[in-house]
Amino acid sequence: MKKLYALLAAAATFVGANAQLYFVGAGEGLDWTPETPMTVELKDGAYTTTINNLTQFKFSTVMGDWDTFNGGALTASLTEESVGNAVELTLGDQNIIVPWKGDWTITVPADLSTITVTTTTPKPETGEYAVIYLRGGMNTWLNDATDEYMATWQMETADGKTYWFDCQGETMIPAGVEFKIADADWTVINYSAGSEIVSGESETEPEFTEWVYNNLVNTTLADDYTGTIMAVMPDVKDDPMLVAFFPVIKEHTTGVADVVVDNNVAPVYYNLQGVRVAQPENGLFIVVRGNKVAKELVK
Repeated sequence: MKKLYALLAAAATFVGANAQLYFVGAGEGLDWTPETPMTVELKDGAYTTTINNLTQFKFSTVMGDWDTFNGGALTASLTEESVGNAVELTLGDQNIIVPWKGDWTITVPADLSTITVTTTTPKPETGEYAVIYLRGGMNTWLNDATDEYMATWQMETADGKTYWFDCQGETMIPAGVEFKIADADWTVINYSAGSEIVSGESETEPEFTEWVYNNLVNTTLADDYTGTIMAVMPDVKDDPMLVAFFPVIKEHTTGVADVVVDNNVAPVYYNLQGVRVAQPENGLFIVVRGNKVAKELVK
């Protein structure tokens, strides 16, 4: 509540000062340069702008370098259900991602309390499973990449839940290179661990790490990485993605839909937050048996 009061007080002071908001992002007329952002002026009690081919953006009450810009930034989490509805704004520098790429109208009232987005672009029809990629410094983030090159970094899936990618040869990930797991438009899928990941030593018991949706901090690896990455998609977009790094190239399984039991391999259990559980009981867990991974309800 104190943060809300502080936000409203800051907003009132700001509106009386110069009545402008500053936008950066990915869309026509936008870039990621906070020193020269797009300016939207207050008119008829609101800040309103339409941005074509928009995927994500940030806005702030001040312009300048990133520290200055982020110091006055506001954020919100948008979903398909948010379209046309006012969503509460909070202080924060997370990117605001629209539900799908298109021509979006953004409206923020003078008190900076909410944001409303609407679009004339119909929701695109999607295939059976989401198409996602490893995107980072090792492939220039796949910006302006050809379809053929995009396919080189596309993750494989058989069920739309568990995704696999083999890092070897030209798809090896060098140490210290920033990357994420994301779709082509950085909208529905956009995840990062936000820290260094050290590949586990065990081939059959990979350590799951929790990757966060719309994380501003990219992932880097402590060492050059060759092996197979496995990512388990969350049921809800804003929930964490679970990611494991195998130290060798692994056979790709059919995913979490099928439980394959091998009595000769001791199962290893993780909760849905990716924490290993020694004695699971009364809940849903991810279980690893050899190179098979599944969700399993334990009673």
